[in-house]
Order: sequence, then C-alpha cells, then structure tokens
Amino acid sequence: MSVRQLVQAALLGALELVVFTAFSGILYLEAVTFTIVCVALCLDRRIAVLSSVCFCVLNMLLIQCVTPWSLMYLAIYPLYSLGVSCLRTRHMTSLQAALVTGCLSFLTGQLLQIPWMLFSRVLAAGYLLLGLQTSLIQGVLSVILTLCLFRPVCAVLKTCR
Repeated sequence: MSVRQLVQAALLGALELVVFTAFSGILYLEAVTFTIVCVALCLDRRIAVLSSVCFCVLNMLLIQCVTPWSLMYLAIYPLYSLGVSCLRTRHMTSLQAALVTGCLSFLTGQLLQIPWMLFSRVLAAGYLLLGLQTSLIQGVLSVILTLCLFRPVCAVLKTCR
C-alpha cells in the first residue's frame, strides 16, 4: 500500500471513531456500521478493512480501553468491511445497502454479547434474549439512516478517492 492509501485509511478510521462517539449518545442509533458499510462499498477493499482496524484500535486506545467488548469490535468491524466489499456490486441500490446495514447493525448488537460467555453461559443467553429488542430497533434505525444518507455519503467518499 502506498503512503497515500495508509493516510486515507487512518483518516477514515478517525472519522469512524468520531461517528461512533458522536452518535453513541443517541439511544439505539448505531451509525458506525452505516459508515463502515459506506466506506466498504465506495472505496478500495484494503482501505476499507484497514480503516476499520484503525477505528477499532483508536477506540481501544482512546475510549474503551482493552476489554473483551472492544476486542469484539476488532473482530467484527474489519470482517464487516471485508464481507461488504466482497459483496459489492457495480450498481448497489440504496435499498440493498440499507438491508445489508440493517442486518449487520442487528448482528453487532448480538455479537457483542458473546464476551458474556466468559462469565456464564446462562448470563450470555439472558443478555442475548434481552438484547433482541434493542438490536431489532437498532437494525431498523440503521435501515432508515442508510435510506436517507447512503447516496450523499457515497458521493462524498467517491470524491475522496
């Protein structure tokens, strides 16, 4: 990778951290998955995955410290970037992007409960079941967010290319 691509990935990772932090105060609105999906759909696969890794590392260093949950982010978001960029088609519609983002946002809420298994399987099952309602709302809000902002955000990201 060139220095330009590395800097671009680092800046996008910092942007993802800003989005994560800014929207974390709004209940159920999880906009970082939307941002990661947009980056994965609009930019090069290597840049998308590396920006997700940068986001997760910055999140661990600056906000959440190294915890099982922040390590889950490091496992989840780069895989999301890789998967979405592999699924990318030439003309992905806003609706298709919204469905992908909604599903991934729902899965994020569920996958982040996995570290509870370190403490107790019963506790983990309880958190998974209790988290279903929150994850469903989070997924629906991500679909709405993507339907509203996918085209403008992708237009801006493509100019950054």
